[in-house]
Amino acid sequence: MLKFLQALSPRIEFVIVVTMAFGYFAFVSIFVALHPHAGPLHTNRSLIVLCVYELVLMALLFPFLRIRGWTFSKIGLDPTWRDTGRGILLFFAFYAVWVLVWIATVALAPETAQRMSETHIITQVIPATTIVANGMINPLFEEVFVCGYVMTALRKEGSTWFALNASVAIRLLYHLYQGPLGVLSIIPMGLMSGYWYARTGRLWPIIVAHAAMDMLAMLVAGH
Repeated sequence: MLKFLQALSPRIEFVIVVTMAFGYFAFVSIFVALHPHAGPLHTNRSLIVLCVYELVLMALLFPFLRIRGWTFSKIGLDPTWRDTGRGILLFFAFYAVWVLVWIATVALAPETAQRMSETHIITQVIPATTIVANGMINPLFEEVFVCGYVMTALRKEGSTWFALNASVAIRLLYHLYQGPLGVLSIIPMGLMSGYWYARTGRLWPIIVAHAAMDMLAMLVAGH
């Protein structure tokens, strides 16, 4: 089995990883986007289930990628205090861009802004333990695969811009359930994350910034 896994082509490896990591999320996201409903898209229970599911996926995919020769250092995941500080600065950049996008949307497309304001991803107060757990697990899971793995793998096959755009497209695909709110927030964040990663090769700052954005969103949504 070990030799079989090592003998797989890079393209088959890519399909396996992306399908396992994001296939279910993309399917559910597209289904919800086509069949919107009035209820909350996330509850405390669903966020806990999400954390467990992502932990299971990482427990399966990390050994597979290790067998294939991947390491955390290969994707730039080497946490340092300096990178943590950079991640906090990157969070402020994410938030500033989000505010600018919101202001522009209100001015240029008020109907879209109204729909965004009526979109409730979470409509209940989330316990602090769930916020912290989700804020740690989900950003790690997403950025390791959609940014670190996808961009590193595709840069071997093509240009950096192709890798960046593919990463943003995958990121957007599994956030479509959020409607205009997701589209107008995920695209800038995805582009900034991908550009940062392409320039620095450092993944930890992106994870820190993503975690801060998620935890802030959950705190605000619950109130």
